Amino acid sequence: MMDLIQPYIGIAVKLVTGMIGILAFLRITGKAQMGQLTPLDTVSAFVIGALVGGVLYNPDMSVGHLLFALAVWTAFNMLVRFAMRSARLRHFIKGESVFLVKNGVINFKNFKRNSLEMEQFRLLLRQKGIFSMFDVEDVLFEANGAVTVLSPGETSNSFLLVNNGEVIESSLDQCNRSQAWVLRTIKRNGFKSPADLFCMEWTPHKGFYFVTYEGNVKRGVEEIDADEIELDNAQV
Repeated sequence: MMDLIQPYIGIAVKLVTGMIGILAFLRITGKAQMGQLTPLDTVSAFVIGALVGGVLYNPDMSVGHLLFALAVWTAFNMLVRFAMRSARLRHFIKGESVFLVKNGVINFKNFKRNSLEMEQFRLLLRQKGIFSMFDVEDVLFEANGAVTVLSPGETSNSFLLVNNGEVIESSLDQCNRSQAWVLRTIKRNGFKSPADLFCMEWTPHKGFYFVTYEGNVKRGVEEIDADEIELDNAQV
């Protein structure tokens, strides 16, 4: 009788161990919001599914093999997270948000780069309750495949200018600002360089939001440079 039950007991033990291992993996790697998937998260889901499924139905693979495989994959993910402190690697692994529409004009370069067709784009807009391009001012294509839509008359929310001590060049392009402007703003608010900041956010017409690595928060008021004033006066 035990010989008949033994294989099923083994499968049950592997299944429970696999579930506990996956929960531990998610806890360690900090995947709190599974709806916000990055390419790395998608790969992790495939690999973990293959590991648990392969061990579950392979009698030659023991619970120890499953735990070892999960431990190796978790360690690899932690190594990748550490490597993502580099701006280039972070961009390669997580991707970045790009404008599909800016000031009512479609950016065909970003359309092609993300292999998007117009009907796919219109479907994404309809999911946001928008049925006409006349109701679109800016459309931001997020790294997880979702879109953020800004209607005409609305102002852009904010821009993350510094992340993990490094200036985000793509954000500078989106808000038409220079790295020199960011460095100048950082020093005006009492910091030496971007390396002092965990993050820096800019909300037009509201100001700046700084967070240090110690968790300290500072709000800075947006200042207008003299050359910008001269430029505005010249346009008038």
